Amino acid sequence: MKITALAFAFASLLFTGCASDTAGPGDMVLCPGPDCACTGAACLCSVGLSCELDCAALDGATCALDCNEGNVCATDCGMEACEVDCEAMSSCTVDSQGAGTDVDCRTDATCMVTAMGDNADLDCEAGATCTFTTPGADADVECEQMSSCTVTAGRDADVSCSGSECDVTLADEGDLECEAGATCNLTCEADCTVACRDTSVCTIRCAGETEFTPVDGTEGRCEV
Repeated sequence: MKITALAFAFASLLFTGCASDTAGPGDMVLCPGPDCACTGAACLCSVGLSCELDCAALDGATCALDCNEGNVCATDCGMEACEVDCEAMSSCTVDSQGAGTDVDCRTDATCMVTAMGDNADLDCEAGATCTFTTPGADADVECEQMSSCTVTAGRDADVSCSGSECDVTLADEGDLECEAGATCNLTCEADCTVACRDTSVCTIRCAGETEFTPVDGTEGRCEV
């Protein structure tokens, strides 16, 4: 009888470890526990947890994840508006099909972001390591403060690399700005430009070329 009672209590503890209240749009809930998926549209991943948030089946909600320091987090935003804060020393994976994806990757964090829609806003700062893939139009990407960024962006993208190392691939009419001693390698798939300022070191490779060419002066340009 005692063994049965203990087993029941242990099973109950496991169940409550993964229990979570379902939140409505705009409500933030705690991630229910290690390796447990959040429910609802918004999730706060407390220190020391591994959290997942899946908004792919939701309709009309903002998919928001706050991944606290040192955590491992994953988000599938589906077609919903997507907002992710990846705090210091965390590791975050973000997949989004909709427009307006907003991701902040902070101090020494590692972020892998795929944002398929237009108008993505992606920031990598303070020693973070970021891989940003955003083939939609009009993306705004910032890599700053000794970060390391690999960026593939679509038409009319604006990428800023400040005091960081950046490998960037841009589609038609994309612009890369390198400043504050940044190191930038730009691959242009069509017409695009790089502005190289403040002792930055820049190279450019145009469509059809196999080798990078050092930028002579303050601007490099590819025209197709």
